[in-house]
Order: sequence, then C-alpha cells, then structure tokens
Amino acid sequence: MPFEAYKLYQEYEPDKYKTSTQKKAEGVLKEAEAQRGAERKEIGETVEFQEAKEIFGKDLLGPEEMEKTWGFQPDAIPEIPFSQEQLERAKEMGQMLVLRAESTEEGKPLSLEAMINIIQKRWDQEKKGQLLYTSNKYKNWKDMTGDDFSQKSPRSGWALVSKELLPESTSKNYIEQTEIIIKALRDKAFKDIEIPEEYEEAIQEFEANKDRLTKLMSKNWQQAAKELSELKITQLTRQSIQEAVYDLAMYYDANDKRLLPNVYTWSLSRSPGGDLVYLGAFGSRGVYGDGWLPDSHSSALGASLSRRL
Repeated sequence: MPFEAYKLYQEYEPDKYKTSTQKKAEGVLKEAEAQRGAERKEIGETVEFQEAKEIFGKDLLGPEEMEKTWGFQPDAIPEIPFSQEQLERAKEMGQMLVLRAESTEEGKPLSLEAMINIIQKRWDQEKKGQLLYTSNKYKNWKDMTGDDFSQKSPRSGWALVSKELLPESTSKNYIEQTEIIIKALRDKAFKDIEIPEEYEEAIQEFEANKDRLTKLMSKNWQQAAKELSELKITQLTRQSIQEAVYDLAMYYDANDKRLLPNVYTWSLSRSPGGDLVYLGAFGSRGVYGDGWLPDSHSSALGASLSRRL
C-alpha cells in the first residue's frame, strides 16, 4: 500500500493499524484509569450522576439542559469531581451544579459569539429576550472582550456555582472579595472537611501576596489586575465572562428564572484595557457587562462563588 494511502487509512481507521504493543499499552492505561475511578468512588471522592441529580434537583444543569440550551450533549458524561458531602454542602449554600462545554457540536469554541448564534433566534421566537445587553450589535461586548468574543470559551467540566452573591461580598474591592471567598470556603464549603490540596495551595499563595497586591493596586492597577486574575484562588473560584454567561443562560432556559437580575458578579476576566470585568443585571435586555479597577467597590457588585477542580 502506498505510504500516503496508508496514512489516509490510519486517519479513518486508526484502531486497525495500531500495533499490538500500542493496543496493550492503551489497555493498561484504561484499566488503570478505571481502577483510579473505582478507588475514588470507594473512598467517597466522587458520586454518580443520578446521585447528584437527587441532591440538586432542578439546580443540576447537566446533559439534558445543555442540549436544550446549546443543542448538543457531550459524548460521555464526565466524572463529577466532588464528594457527596461536598455536593450536599454546596446545595445548602445555595449553589447549583453545572456541566460546562468548551466547544460547539462542530468542535469550534463555544464563545460569546457562538452562544448568540446558537440561542438568540430561538429566544426571539420564544420571547425570552436578549442574551447580551447591547446598544450596537454587540460592539460593547467586542470592545470589552477583544478576541475573546469569538475565540475564548468556558472551561469544560463540572462546576459548583452560587446562584446569588456571597453574603458580605458587596461594597468590597477585588482583594477584599477574595478574602470573603476564602472565608466561605473555610467556614462553609469545607467546614469539617479536608480542604483539597489545590485550594490550600491557592489560599497560601493569595495570603503570601495579599499585602503586596493591595499596595500595587494604588501604584499600578493594570499590573495588579493582571496578577489578581492569574492567582490560583481566582482561577479556582471565579467565573470567566464566558462561564458566567453560559451559566446564566442555562439556568434561565432550564428554570425560566434569571439569576443576578439586579446585581453584578466580578469575574476573573480582564478587558483589553486591563480592567477586571463584572457582569450581571440579567433582565429582558440581556446580561450587562463592563470593566472596573480592582480597588473599586459598589453595593451592587459582589462575588459569585464558582468552584471547580
């Protein structure tokens, strides 16, 4: 068989042309992965999808809700990386469990532009209003997100997301909000539960840099905003712009209720100008968003805890 034809067959029938060594190695990896999953399940680190559904009810946004909003389901439901105790605690805290996707059914980024293209026509027909608030064909969102409008997408997988702002997180600057997030993790989410290593490391990183970043906000707010957005604790506990819009749209489609109708949550995303983007006020005209300096604060601006692993 000519080499080019062989390559073509490999692309369309890759399993047929794998060597016995390759097949054996893949088999060993699959067995090891299955064993790890079984061990995590045995010690209570994961739960089955139906168990999670029983805990959250309408506050679980999974494959069916994904298909209703975005028109497709994942090929396989990913493992839920939270224990039953963590899920029950999250439910008590008023959180929802959301399955996010990073790509459309065609494999393109599930960007803000893609979200609009998928659902806005249907929402118009159903008289559900706009997805994004805008006065000029989404120009303000494009200006605020830059290339992210058509390229950047949510991070895929399961996340626990607060349906309301964390208590006491309003009228706080970005660093003070982060302290409220950490307090919620220690006193509520992981109370009497061992804090996962990723979160413990993230908290230590924040505490080691908090004083320096507080001073930096008044001297060089752009650099402070950049470093704050890149902190591990920010990446683990705050939504990106795309994730916040994704979550709000799915919950609205599933439950006919708009979250954050009169308030805003501060995201982990930065605008091209360097501001930290906040968004919310989700009404019939859509989700509103804008950027702000990290040392700013408002009685309508808080933090929505979004946990992921």
